[in-house]
Amino acid sequence: MREHIRKLKVELVKRGLDAFLALQNTRYLAGTTAAKAVIVPADGAPVLICSRLELDQAKREGWIRDVRAFSRWRAPLRPGERVSFCEPRQLLVDCLREFGTRAVGYDRGGRELVRKLRAAHAASYRELPELMLKLRKIKSKEEVTLLQRAAKIAMNGMRCAAESVAVGRTELEVAAEAEREMRIAGSEGTPFSTIAASGRNSWLPHASATRKRLKRGELLVIDLGAICEGYVSDMTRTFALSPTKKQLKLIEIVKRAQTSGIARVRDGMKVREVDRAARAVISRSGYAKYCPHGMGHGVGTEIHEPPGLAPDSKDILRKGMVITVEPGIYVPRLGGARWEDMVLVTKDRRKLLTKQP
Repeated sequence: MREHIRKLKVELVKRGLDAFLALQNTRYLAGTTAAKAVIVPADGAPVLICSRLELDQAKREGWIRDVRAFSRWRAPLRPGERVSFCEPRQLLVDCLREFGTRAVGYDRGGRELVRKLRAAHAASYRELPELMLKLRKIKSKEEVTLLQRAAKIAMNGMRCAAESVAVGRTELEVAAEAEREMRIAGSEGTPFSTIAASGRNSWLPHASATRKRLKRGELLVIDLGAICEGYVSDMTRTFALSPTKKQLKLIEIVKRAQTSGIARVRDGMKVREVDRAARAVISRSGYAKYCPHGMGHGVGTEIHEPPGLAPDSKDILRKGMVITVEPGIYVPRLGGARWEDMVLVTKDRRKLLTKQP
């Protein structure tokens, strides 16, 4: 993860910034969930800010050596333990002063905190969420490995979900079986609430699993993901319980649409061309009005990252990006169908990270 810091420093110099204050992208930069903030100076070593409660965790999990802890109240210290007894923003101010910062960039989510920092330490503060998003688009080999592991865990979960699909079971039971399997396989949790949407719920793209029982003649959309060392996966399949011909056709169309979209994935391809290829299959089948979302999105430390696969996207696919391709059709009273896989953009073409079932 040190490469993340190096690339960020290059961007700071380009933009004339003395330091970057990360409040949202702390795990991406530090490799631990214990960080409350990370300060990356343009010239110098980064600093990880954490609470005293998480000091040992930050040192054990993260790679940043300069770890500074705060505590809002005084308490006896262990031998060798260093803690600043102050509010966290005061520790941030002390660090910014130490680095002699006059121009600070920061990611989204800290406007109120930055207002207080500005009052305590005179400097220009620029909100630059797009800077971190830009860096996160291209994955390193280490990140790809973690995404592959997360994808493998998701496949285990989907396999378990497929085996648990049966008339009479509830959506919640199917989702719970999948999540349990992913936990056993090593997932830290789920990046989003597992979707198990059947019947009338299947035509709601972001439905939540409910106590509804599975019935014959319904479609069941299962959308799930896992987390491996902070990196997430995303995978969707649609199952049928004694389906009609029209329902089977919906599944067949989204699978063909996905195949068409994935075939366009390669280094240098315009993102909107992937969306266009998948959407064209759905349109030719007469279901354009029932396809309300883009054909996919980037995946990394968050479940939805740039680039977004949409008709108006201006992004270009580059080697090292990891995206999903997920066409969906949602027809009231007939059913919803979605098919989603993770795809790594390679030098030559592409590599599927998730596969059957």
